[in-house]
Amino acid sequence: MDPSKGTERDGQTSYVQKNSPRRRGTVYANQGTGPQIINTVPRKHRSSIDTKALLVILAADVVYFFFGMLTYTGENTAGDTWRAVIFLALLLATAGIVRRWLRRRV
Repeated sequence: MDPSKGTERDGQTSYVQKNSPRRRGTVYANQGTGPQIINTVPRKHRSSIDTKALLVILAADVVYFFFGMLTYTGENTAGDTWRAVIFLALLLATAGIVRRWLRRRV
């Protein structure tokens, strides 16, 4: 029997609709007796792993920025270039984590 067709009982086919809302979401369903609106209960907001990762990488950005600033020689050496490349890579990683963090909250 095809699960999308539902189950047959007493000559009638009944369909089972399984919807589950996401956080702060709503599911609108009609299961035969009229519309049903299923709301989720707001949960207590707690900091997630994304928030902790964002705070850690922001701290690393600040520390590495000041490290690079204090060790800058001004003579255009390879060390200055590598520190700039590493800082830009950290900045890109930070932008990615900020984007993910914002997408999960909006």
